[in-house]
Amino acid sequence: MSGFLLLCGSQRAGSLNARLLDELARHIPPGHGIDRVMPGEIRLPLFDAALEQDPALQRHLRDLHQRFVRAQAFIIASPEYNGMMTPFLKNLIDWISRLPWLDPAAVNAFLDKPVLLCSATPGWSGGALGLVPLRGLLAYVGAVPFGEAITLPHAAQAWDNAGRLAPPLADIGWGACVARFCAFAARAGERHAA
Repeated sequence: MSGFLLLCGSQRAGSLNARLLDELARHIPPGHGIDRVMPGEIRLPLFDAALEQDPALQRHLRDLHQRFVRAQAFIIASPEYNGMMTPFLKNLIDWISRLPWLDPAAVNAFLDKPVLLCSATPGWSGGALGLVPLRGLLAYVGAVPFGEAITLPHAAQAWDNAGRLAPPLADIGWGACVARFCAFAARAGERHAA
């Protein structure tokens, strides 16, 4: 397995959640591989079973699916849209989870994989409400959401013009949470290998 797959649920350039992932990646201990899936690498239409047999789409889906399969664990940061995850993120999970139905040789890329959920939003909630349905969806497809989550409210004011995190936010327990998640992922990997 290749370590941690980091995924942003926003497609927006300059996304607050992409910035949050950058900060969290700095807390992943050395020696852990990081695969950052960039939104521009994902070229999947809105899920439609009628499109599943398209050869070009299947090739792209298989490439993405393999990146999820190789990951030991996932760190996902998603904004909250009307109290839900983004349609972009939901669509990606739908497609990745669908491949084993199309190809019996393909494995469930989410099965027993630990997931740390995160959200940064301009509002007061930090995206906590949107993580609830995302947690349910990931558990449904077989992943293991970590008990803790990281949320950043008022995130539009969290970084200065140079892209530096505001000093009061530079150490608010993210490092300790990521360290606990890494230990959780390692234990899950040992159990899975046994």
